[in-house]
Amino acid sequence: MDNLAIREDDRAIWEGELADFVPGTIFDAHAHLYDTALIPEADVKAHALFARFPRVRLADLERYTAVLFPGRQVRYLTTFFPTTHSNFEAEEEFMSAEVKGKGTARALMLACPDWNAAEIERRVDRGGFIGFKPYMCLSRSARPAESTVPEMLPEPYWKVAHERGLLILLHLGRHRAMADPINQRDIRRLAERYPRARLQLAHCARCFTPEIAEAGLPTVADLPNVHVDTSAVTETEVFHILLDVWPMERIIFGTDNAPAGLARGRIATFGLGWYHVDEDNTQAFGAPHTPARPTFLAYENLRCLRYAARRKGWGKSEREDFFLKNAMRIYGDLVQER
Repeated sequence: MDNLAIREDDRAIWEGELADFVPGTIFDAHAHLYDTALIPEADVKAHALFARFPRVRLADLERYTAVLFPGRQVRYLTTFFPTTHSNFEAEEEFMSAEVKGKGTARALMLACPDWNAAEIERRVDRGGFIGFKPYMCLSRSARPAESTVPEMLPEPYWKVAHERGLLILLHLGRHRAMADPINQRDIRRLAERYPRARLQLAHCARCFTPEIAEAGLPTVADLPNVHVDTSAVTETEVFHILLDVWPMERIIFGTDNAPAGLARGRIATFGLGWYHVDEDNTQAFGAPHTPARPTFLAYENLRCLRYAARRKGWGKSEREDFFLKNAMRIYGDLVQER
């Protein structure tokens, strides 16, 4: 566990703020498994955290979770970490082998936009996957960061997801994310056309800032087959807005482990954008009046959630719904014991 050193400050945050907030059984609805041996070297170098976490198998994820959330029983929704040059065959084989026969984890497959419905179904059946994870770097767009939803996930995927009741874990593209009218239009059109597809919008629909959350979340909150996970968001006001406008039964917990949730720091709003602030890029680190070092992103996420939940008056029932029961209801037969 040398690559996940736990510090006194971390333990103080867990024991003083989070231990009473996090129930004994939880569902991590946004987690990653991967092996950098299956990822091209250029893509590995593009992600600094790969140096600390070069391989995360299910057993590794479980060990990291045990350090962050001691004494908790955890189930997982996992996907391979997306990179620009994916070896889909090897990655699917890795993911399938990791979760096969495991009652605690299910896997999604990365989505190549070039596959037709028959190819998609073949890969789902072969790997035992319960859905898809599209991503900007895999899209058809000449400008990946500005990818639209159909450029990342063309309609054959939606058709298969609808026919089989599968899950789509979508990290929105485009600078304005959920506040972008094109994204709003595409999500509504596709969710309504394919109502049995279960659409999970990652990172509060990629609302990392209150401004985007306020402009974006209400526009699709009425869609019954669309839910959000709360992974990696570290602005309390985003959660205030989410809990005000989004149905509670369609909000689920996720960590973005690993490696993002294990990073130290937080994602903070600056102007109309957001940036990861950590111990390497903030002048506050080491200042005499700030002796503590940054804690895990996953802890910062939970601290913000706790503040918002307290304002809403959450009790034991609401916490159990958010951390476990909502995911079990949404995923239903997809995550039953096999």
